[in-house]
Amino acid sequence: MPNFPVLKRLSAILLLVCIAQAPIAHAVLLSVQPDTTFAANDDLVSLDIVVSGLGNFGPDSLGAFDVSMAYDAAVLSLSGYSLNNLLGDLGGQATDISAGDLGGSVNIAEVSLLAAAMLDALQPDEFILASLNFDVLDLAIGATTELSILPGAVLSSAFGQPLSVTGGLSATIEGRAAVPLMGTLWLLLGGFISWSAARRLRKPGIQCRHEKIEHTLIKI
Repeated sequence: MPNFPVLKRLSAILLLVCIAQAPIAHAVLLSVQPDTTFAANDDLVSLDIVVSGLGNFGPDSLGAFDVSMAYDAAVLSLSGYSLNNLLGDLGGQATDISAGDLGGSVNIAEVSLLAAAMLDALQPDEFILASLNFDVLDLAIGATTELSILPGAVLSSAFGQPLSVTGGLSATIEGRAAVPLMGTLWLLLGGFISWSAARRLRKPGIQCRHEKIEHTLIKI
Protein backbone atom coordinates (compact mmCIF):
# COMPACT_ATOMS: atom_id res chain seq x y z
CA MET A 1 0.00 0.00 0.00
CA PRO A 2 1.46 3.42 -0.96
CA ASN A 3 2.53 5.78 1.83
CA PHE A 4 0.51 8.86 0.85
CA PRO A 5 2.12 11.37 3.29
CA VAL A 6 5.58 10.44 1.96
CA LEU A 7 4.38 10.64 -1.64
CA LYS A 8 2.85 14.05 -0.96
CA ARG A 9 6.13 15.28 0.55
CA LEU A 10 8.19 13.93 -2.36
CA SER A 11 5.80 15.54 -4.84
CA ALA A 12 6.13 18.89 -3.06
CA ILE A 13 9.94 18.65 -3.12
CA LEU A 14 9.87 17.79 -6.83
CA LEU A 15 7.61 20.79 -7.43
CA LEU A 16 10.12 23.11 -5.74
CA VAL A 17 12.94 21.68 -7.89
CA CYS A 18 10.88 22.38 -11.04
CA ILE A 19 10.04 25.89 -9.84
CA ALA A 20 13.74 26.71 -9.46
CA GLN A 21 14.22 26.02 -13.19
CA ALA A 22 11.24 28.08 -14.43
CA PRO A 23 11.35 31.70 -15.73
CA ILE A 24 11.36 34.34 -12.96
CA ALA A 25 8.18 36.36 -12.33
CA HIS A 26 9.17 39.44 -10.25
CA ALA A 27 11.28 40.36 -7.22
CA VAL A 28 10.14 40.11 -3.61
CA LEU A 29 11.84 41.25 -0.42
CA LEU A 30 12.91 38.66 2.14
CA SER A 31 14.02 39.86 5.58
CA VAL A 32 14.77 38.67 9.10
CA GLN A 33 13.04 40.65 11.86
CA PRO A 34 14.01 42.15 14.20
CA ASP A 35 17.38 42.83 12.58
CA THR A 36 19.03 43.46 15.98
CA THR A 37 18.23 41.76 19.30
CA PHE A 38 19.89 42.03 22.71
CA ALA A 39 19.99 38.84 24.77
CA ALA A 40 21.80 37.17 27.67
CA ASN A 41 22.77 33.54 28.10
CA ASP A 42 19.73 31.26 28.67
CA ASP A 43 17.40 33.80 27.02
CA LEU A 44 14.95 32.71 24.33
CA VAL A 45 15.17 34.76 21.12
CA SER A 46 12.42 34.73 18.49
CA LEU A 47 13.11 35.81 14.89
CA ASP A 48 10.66 36.08 12.00
CA ILE A 49 11.39 35.40 8.33
CA VAL A 50 9.21 37.94 6.50
CA VAL A 51 8.30 38.25 2.82
CA SER A 52 7.06 41.52 1.29
CA GLY A 53 6.36 42.90 -2.17
CA LEU A 54 3.53 40.50 -2.98
CA GLY A 55 0.21 41.40 -4.60
CA ASN A 56 -1.75 42.56 -1.51
CA PHE A 57 -4.83 40.33 -1.87
CA GLY A 58 -4.16 39.86 -5.58
CA PRO A 59 -1.53 38.41 -7.93
CA ASP A 60 1.27 37.63 -7.37
CA SER A 61 0.63 35.66 -4.20
CA LEU A 62 3.04 33.14 -2.70
CA GLY A 63 2.54 29.46 -3.46
CA ALA A 64 5.68 27.85 -2.07
CA PHE A 65 9.00 28.63 -0.39
CA ASP A 66 12.22 26.89 0.62
CA VAL A 67 14.53 28.97 2.84
CA SER A 68 17.59 28.03 4.90
CA MET A 69 19.16 30.14 7.65
CA ALA A 70 22.69 29.72 9.02
CA TYR A 71 23.55 30.27 12.68
CA ASP A 72 26.45 29.57 15.04
CA ALA A 73 25.64 26.31 16.84
CA ALA A 74 28.23 27.10 19.52
CA VAL A 75 26.24 30.21 20.48
CA LEU A 76 22.62 29.31 19.68
CA SER A 77 20.40 26.25 19.75
CA LEU A 78 17.17 26.00 17.74
CA SER A 79 14.30 25.23 20.12
CA GLY A 80 11.55 25.19 17.50
CA TYR A 81 9.81 26.90 14.59
CA SER A 82 6.27 27.64 13.47
CA LEU A 83 4.78 28.34 10.04
CA ASN A 84 2.17 30.96 9.22
CA ASN A 85 -1.17 29.75 7.81
CA LEU A 86 -1.32 32.17 4.86
CA LEU A 87 -0.39 29.38 2.45
CA GLY A 88 -3.24 27.33 3.91
CA ASP A 89 -3.70 25.19 7.00
CA LEU A 90 -1.16 22.40 7.38
CA GLY A 91 -2.52 18.91 6.97
CA GLY A 92 -4.94 19.62 4.16
CA GLN A 93 -4.32 22.94 2.43
CA ALA A 94 -0.51 23.11 2.70
CA THR A 95 2.41 20.74 3.30
CA ASP A 96 5.38 21.37 5.60
CA ILE A 97 8.42 19.86 3.85
CA SER A 98 11.02 21.55 6.09
CA ALA A 99 14.22 19.67 6.81
CA GLY A 100 14.33 21.47 10.18
CA ASP A 101 17.47 21.83 12.28
CA LEU A 102 20.63 20.69 10.50
CA GLY A 103 23.10 21.79 13.19
CA GLY A 104 24.38 25.23 12.20
CA SER A 105 21.51 25.86 9.80
CA VAL A 106 17.76 25.41 9.74
CA ASN A 107 15.63 24.71 6.67
CA ILE A 108 12.03 25.91 6.42
CA ALA A 109 9.93 24.89 3.40
CA GLU A 110 6.22 24.81 2.63
CA VAL A 111 4.06 24.18 -0.44
CA SER A 112 0.46 25.36 -0.71
CA LEU A 113 -2.20 23.09 -2.17
CA LEU A 114 -4.69 25.94 -2.64
CA ALA A 115 -5.72 27.46 -5.96
CA ALA A 116 -4.19 30.80 -6.97
CA ALA A 117 -7.47 32.68 -6.45
CA MET A 118 -7.71 31.42 -2.86
CA LEU A 119 -4.12 32.43 -2.11
CA ASP A 120 -4.76 35.87 -3.61
CA ALA A 121 -7.69 36.31 -1.23
CA LEU A 122 -5.63 35.19 1.80
CA GLN A 123 -2.38 37.09 1.47
CA PRO A 124 -1.46 40.76 2.08
CA ASP A 125 1.65 42.21 0.46
CA GLU A 126 3.75 41.40 3.57
CA PHE A 127 3.53 38.59 6.11
CA ILE A 128 5.61 36.22 8.27
CA LEU A 129 6.63 32.98 6.59
CA ALA A 130 8.01 31.37 9.74
CA SER A 131 9.01 32.20 13.31
CA LEU A 132 12.22 30.64 14.64
CA ASN A 133 13.03 30.30 18.36
CA PHE A 134 16.62 30.05 19.59
CA ASP A 135 18.09 29.44 23.04
CA VAL A 136 21.19 31.53 23.75
CA LEU A 137 23.93 29.17 24.91
CA ASP A 138 27.15 31.17 25.13
CA LEU A 139 27.24 34.85 24.12
CA ALA A 140 29.57 37.20 25.99
CA ILE A 141 28.43 40.71 26.94
CA GLY A 142 29.03 43.01 23.96
CA ALA A 143 29.77 40.11 21.59
CA THR A 144 27.58 39.53 18.54
CA THR A 145 26.43 36.56 16.50
CA GLU A 146 24.86 36.73 13.05
CA LEU A 147 22.09 34.66 11.53
CA SER A 148 21.84 34.84 7.74
CA ILE A 149 19.59 33.45 5.04
CA LEU A 150 21.69 31.20 2.82
CA PRO A 151 21.93 31.69 -0.96
CA GLY A 152 19.54 29.60 -3.02
CA ALA A 153 16.27 30.53 -1.29
CA VAL A 154 13.32 29.54 -3.51
CA LEU A 155 10.00 31.41 -3.49
CA SER A 156 7.33 30.88 -6.10
CA SER A 157 4.06 32.52 -7.06
CA ALA A 158 0.74 30.72 -6.82
CA PHE A 159 1.16 29.87 -10.53
CA GLY A 160 4.52 28.19 -9.93
CA GLN A 161 6.73 30.98 -11.27
CA PRO A 162 9.92 31.67 -9.28
CA LEU A 163 10.19 35.03 -7.51
CA SER A 164 13.65 36.60 -7.32
CA VAL A 165 14.73 37.40 -3.76
CA THR A 166 16.32 40.61 -2.48
CA GLY A 167 16.49 42.31 0.91
CA GLY A 168 18.11 42.31 4.33
CA LEU A 169 18.96 38.66 4.66
CA SER A 170 20.60 38.68 8.09
CA ALA A 171 20.00 39.55 11.74
CA THR A 172 22.33 40.15 14.68
CA ILE A 173 22.04 39.12 18.33
CA GLU A 174 24.21 41.09 20.77
CA GLY A 175 25.09 39.88 24.24
CA ARG A 176 23.89 41.85 27.26
CA ALA A 177 24.20 41.43 30.99
CA ALA A 178 21.60 39.22 32.60
CA VAL A 179 19.19 40.95 35.00
CA PRO A 180 19.30 39.17 38.40
CA LEU A 181 15.83 37.81 39.11
CA MET A 182 15.82 38.46 42.86
CA GLY A 183 17.13 41.99 42.37
CA THR A 184 14.35 42.70 39.92
CA LEU A 185 11.73 41.32 42.31
CA TRP A 186 13.02 43.47 45.20
CA LEU A 187 12.94 46.57 42.99
CA LEU A 188 9.35 45.84 41.97
CA LEU A 189 8.34 45.15 45.57
CA GLY A 190 9.97 48.36 46.80
CA GLY A 191 8.24 50.37 44.11
CA PHE A 192 4.87 48.86 45.01
CA ILE A 193 5.30 49.63 48.73
CA SER A 194 6.27 53.24 47.98
CA TRP A 195 3.31 53.69 45.66
CA SER A 196 0.92 52.16 48.21
CA ALA A 197 2.20 54.40 51.04
CA ALA A 198 1.94 57.53 48.89
CA ARG A 199 -1.60 56.61 47.86
CA ARG A 200 -2.68 56.16 51.51
CA LEU A 201 -1.21 59.49 52.53
CA ARG A 202 -3.26 61.23 49.83
CA LYS A 203 -6.57 59.98 51.35
CA PRO A 204 -8.66 62.80 53.02
CA GLY A 205 -9.13 60.95 56.34
CA ILE A 206 -5.41 60.45 56.80
CA GLN A 207 -4.71 64.06 55.84
CA CYS A 208 -7.23 65.30 58.47
CA ARG A 209 -5.59 63.18 61.16
CA HIS A 210 -2.21 64.60 60.24
CA GLU A 211 -3.63 68.16 60.49
CA LYS A 212 -5.14 67.40 63.94
CA ILE A 213 -1.82 66.06 65.20
CA GLU A 214 0.00 69.13 63.90
CA HIS A 215 -2.62 71.43 65.56
CA THR A 216 -2.25 69.61 68.91
CA LEU A 217 1.52 69.90 68.76
CA ILE A 218 1.27 73.66 68.12
CA LYS A 219 -0.98 74.11 71.19
CA ILE A 220 1.50 72.23 73.33
